[in-house]
Amino acid sequence: MADTTREDVLAATPESQRAELDALDSAIRAAAPGLEASVDRGFLGYGRYWYRYATGREGDWFTLSLVPRASNLTLYVGATGVEQWGDRLPRGACGKGCIRLKKAGDLPPDVLAEIAAWATSIDGRLLDWKGLDQHVDPPVIRDR
Repeated sequence: MADTTREDVLAATPESQRAELDALDSAIRAAAPGLEASVDRGFLGYGRYWYRYATGREGDWFTLSLVPRASNLTLYVGATGVEQWGDRLPRGACGKGCIRLKKAGDLPPDVLAEIAAWATSIDGRLLDWKGLDQHVDPPVIRDR
């Protein structure tokens, strides 16, 4: 069965992580109240942006998404390098485009506020790498 609601995702999350997932979801919703919350494939998603890669491939995804994994909670931050917050996060927390957390308290409120501001700034917009090297160049952020 596909996870269709926040409650479905929480119910499918191991009990050892459920309270932390709930707390982190609540913190994200409080920090970014303008981002529409939704669920897709077990992801708790917040906001939505569209992208166009240099190859011409286009799509859309959450500006932020939160996923319970076997050993952590993973926060995906849409189209930005999470390394900029690395010195304020637990060692080893930054992955490629994501932040891995053991508990909600591992994400300092000031870092969450900055992440929420970034996500809000791209919500509903197009991140366009057409004519650019998407591995090096930042996208042009356009209204849709």
